[in-house]
Amino acid sequence: MRLLVILMLLSSLGCAPLPWGAPPTVSGDALSVGDGALHFADEGPVGAPAVLLIHGFGSHLGIWEPVLDGFRGHRVVRVDLLGFGDSSRIEGDYSPEAQADAILALMDALGIARASVVGHSMGSMVALTVAERAPRRVTRLALLSPFVYEDQVPWSYRDARQPGLGEAIVGNWHTEHLGWRLEFSVHDDSLVTEELIDRARSHSRPRGSRAAALATIRSWDLPAREVRYVDIAAPTLIVSGMEDRVVLLPFAERLGMQMPDATVVALPLCGHLPMIEAAVELNGLMAQWLGEQR
Repeated sequence: MRLLVILMLLSSLGCAPLPWGAPPTVSGDALSVGDGALHFADEGPVGAPAVLLIHGFGSHLGIWEPVLDGFRGHRVVRVDLLGFGDSSRIEGDYSPEAQADAILALMDALGIARASVVGHSMGSMVALTVAERAPRRVTRLALLSPFVYEDQVPWSYRDARQPGLGEAIVGNWHTEHLGWRLEFSVHDDSLVTEELIDRARSHSRPRGSRAAALATIRSWDLPAREVRYVDIAAPTLIVSGMEDRVVLLPFAERLGMQMPDATVVALPLCGHLPMIEAAVELNGLMAQWLGEQR
């Protein structure tokens, strides 16, 4: 079956390179990063303790809106990773290291010396990289539905690493199956509204979105990365949905055992999007997690 799907993709789409977007015009809510731009939202008192929120693969900074109350009293900086949301989609480096360096540059530009860092799904990979590259600048970590191990990568993304095949897979699936992917990501599919799908689709339409998504997938060197999680000493909260079909609970528990100062919390009746499915519970967890920092 898998081979049939691959052959159908190759025969229908060919192996042409995916198009990139044009260099952006940088506005006041974006930071120049090389020839590109990192879009962000900076909210809350400038002098308050800072919290950085990093979304997952194919997502955008708006995903955090239901849980912003959990960060009340803090300076909250939400980021659109390069290649996603309203950030640029030009040819370049989309690795976790490049994303982490862009976030650290944003911290410098905003005058933020240290921050708590929250990552969702693939954003957890980026959050861990920030902590690895600049451990003194990360006060604590929260990793929601962490996508951080090679064993978690689905066959479609593994195959997408191959020249030609990746162009066919991502070129076909990046926007066409958003509804199905969102339904797979939640425990209660009634939460996947047309508004949610349309908003996700709007961020997948800009030219270069598919090329950036493929470059991101191909940048994950997880076997080399995952052996280093044991060296990240920041106090860490790991939150996992018990019904998560994208990041199974045992992977969150595995990460919790590997990191030296980690606590794992499992949320019942929750899938891969706790900020949508368990906003009240997550707000409480975030408030408590930040309260411990004080």
